[in-house]
Amino acid sequence: MTNSSAFTAGAQQGNWWTNHIATAPEREAKQRAMRTEQERMIEQYQREQHRQAVMSSAGPAILDLIQGYLDRNTPAVARNVEADFVERLPGSTASDFRTALEYLKQAGQIHELVSSTQGFMGEKTTHLYPLEG
Repeated sequence: MTNSSAFTAGAQQGNWWTNHIATAPEREAKQRAMRTEQERMIEQYQREQHRQAVMSSAGPAILDLIQGYLDRNTPAVARNVEADFVERLPGSTASDFRTALEYLKQAGQIHELVSSTQGFMGEKTTHLYPLEG
């Protein structure tokens, strides 16, 4: 005599392919979330590496330029320091200067003072001062 339940046992468990297809959207969503998190972590790491690179080369150059102005008893006007920075460091841009300046201000190494007098077409002049740390 044959066991009739032997042929129906697999049908009662459910089809593997059906289960696999039914859970596909959940798996895809989980994979997208993991990829998004990995991309965020990579971008954060790259930003930190860029900040460290800027601070290791541009930061000391900016501080040196500001100190040079102060040694000559002239105010370190931000636009003049920026021009000297771009000239002194080959391949650097005004954007690199502004980025490095922001990092230095956040680190408490530079104070930026906006003067009360307005220049050409209402432009405010900013002076840079190194903070002793």
